[in-house]
Amino acid sequence: MALPNTRRSLARDLEALGIQPGVLLMCHASLGQVGWTVGGANTVVEALLDVLGPSGTLCMPAESPFIADPAGWNDERVKPEWYAEIRRELPPFDARTTPTTMGAIAEAFRTYPKTRRSLHPLVSLCASGPLAETITSEHSLEFGEGRNTPFEKLYTLDGFTLLLGVGFDRCTSLHFAESLTANRRVMTSRVLVVEEGSRQWIDTPQMGIDGGTHFPKIGAAFCQAQSIKRGRVGEAETYFVSTRALVDFAVHHLGGPSPADRPLGGPLSHG
Repeated sequence: MALPNTRRSLARDLEALGIQPGVLLMCHASLGQVGWTVGGANTVVEALLDVLGPSGTLCMPAESPFIADPAGWNDERVKPEWYAEIRRELPPFDARTTPTTMGAIAEAFRTYPKTRRSLHPLVSLCASGPLAETITSEHSLEFGEGRNTPFEKLYTLDGFTLLLGVGFDRCTSLHFAESLTANRRVMTSRVLVVEEGSRQWIDTPQMGIDGGTHFPKIGAAFCQAQSIKRGRVGEAETYFVSTRALVDFAVHHLGGPSPADRPLGGPLSHG
């Protein structure tokens, strides 16, 4: 009979994938796929930090889509006649307290004392380690998964991506890749911001939602074309890949880079 996952057993599994101390790692994870774990989500976070060591930097997405206009929530419980009241009373994004909807592991990591968080109200990123401040210090409000964001830093700093029990449809770096292409899909998100103490709802261009259309196919093609590291962490099927290699492959797969790509606005930065 198999034993439950522990901090030490998960660390062994991560090491077997080739994760080494000192690397920059972006992790997308599902606790349900990892299986029953002594200590739950915190144990997974601790195992990741153990393997990376004090010289490594761990990152996780910390998206908070409920800071967008309620009309776009697609929540059947929320009645249209509530929208005006929600817009008046919705708490604005707070990097210290706003929870993420990215799962139990990402939410546990968000609360760690040394975790820093970027300031994008919809698609923030959390990081802990020597590169955390560099990665999270600036985050463009427009195209929050594109240029002048932590996701670009993960590429330029030659980081790695860990898909722990999730597929390439959950890989934010593929949104970054698409943002660089001529035919990128764009949507408008109405988001709550506070400027000089005043609440404002503003329309911002963001990357479109893939919905499983292209990203799983890109991931499958990438795995077939590249020599990648794949195994199990706990019970979770896991992929460990170079972020730069994945982004470069995806940009080519999506039709190549756009020569006119430029960031549209200034970054949100920590004071």
